[in-house]
Amino acid sequence: MLDKVFTTYEQQINLLIKRGMNISSDGDITFAKEVLQKVGYYGLINGYKKPFISDTNTEDDECYKTGTTIQEIYALYEFDRTLREMFMSFILKFETRIKSLISYSFSETYGYDYYLKYKNFDTGKRNANKYIPELIAEINRQIASRTNDPSIAHYLNTYGYIPLWVLTNILTFGTMSKFYCLMKTTEKTKVSRIFNIQPHEMENYLKYLTDIRNFCAHGNRLYCYRSEKKMLNDTPYHANLNIPTYHGKYVLGKNDLFAAVIALRILLSNNDYSRLKAKLKKSIHQASRNIKTLTKEDILNIMGFPANWTDL
Repeated sequence: MLDKVFTTYEQQINLLIKRGMNISSDGDITFAKEVLQKVGYYGLINGYKKPFISDTNTEDDECYKTGTTIQEIYALYEFDRTLREMFMSFILKFETRIKSLISYSFSETYGYDYYLKYKNFDTGKRNANKYIPELIAEINRQIASRTNDPSIAHYLNTYGYIPLWVLTNILTFGTMSKFYCLMKTTEKTKVSRIFNIQPHEMENYLKYLTDIRNFCAHGNRLYCYRSEKKMLNDTPYHANLNIPTYHGKYVLGKNDLFAAVIALRILLSNNDYSRLKAKLKKSIHQASRNIKTLTKEDILNIMGFPANWTDL
C-alpha cells in the first residue's frame, strides 16, 4: 500500500487537472487554492467528488465528468452545509415541543420528584431490564456533567431533585427519544395522539430524526444520507406520491433524506413545514443553477427525493 504523502496546494490542483477537472484560467486556479485553504482537500474533494466522477472511471484511473469544475464541487459542499443548518433548525423546533409533551405526560402521572424509578417505565418491554437502567444511568450522567448549570444547581441545592420539565432542557434529543420509547403505552399515547399518530409510529420517527440530527450536529454529509440500520415506516405519503417499489418495498423515503422530510411533514406544524419546503425548494433550485454537470434530477436522486416531492 502506498503511503499518503504531503502535497502542496499547487500539487493538489495539478492532480485535479490531471484527472479531468476543468481548472483552466488564472481565476479558476485562484478560486481552487482559496477553497482548498478554506475546506481542505479531504473535506472538499474526497467528501463531494462522487457525483462528478465519470462512469468510465476505474479504481486506478479516477477521472471527472467532462466539464466538472471545482466551483461545482464547492457549490455542492455549500448546498450540503445549507441542508444541515436547515434540517437542524426545524428538528430543533420539533425537539422543543416533543420534550415539553413528554415531560408533561410523564410528570402528570408520576409527579415531579423521584420519578426516575424502574417501575414507572414499561417493564414489560423486551430487554426492559437492560434498557431502563441504562436510560436512568445515562440521565444521571448528563445531570452530573451539568451541575454547574444555574437551573440544575438551583433545584439540586434547594429541593434535592430536578423536575422533568427542567431536566429536559439539558437532556439530548437521543436520550429523550429513548425516554419516550421506554414510557408506558398510556403516557406515550397521550403524546402521539397530539400528532394523530400511534405510539409505535412516534418511536420510529424519533429514532430516525435522532440520526439525522446527529449528522447535522457533527457536520456529516447530509445530502446523500442513507441509513443502513434505521428505516422509516411506510406512510400514506409514500402511496400518495406513487413512489415506486422494488420487491414490495418503497425505493425512496425509507432510509434517505426524503424519509426525514416525510417525518417532519407529520410532526411539524403546517406553517413550519411550509417554511421548510420553501427553503428546500430554494436551495435545490440554487444548487441546480450552480452545478451544471449534474441535472436537477441527478441532485434529487442523490437526496432520495422523488421528482414530485413538493406534492407532499
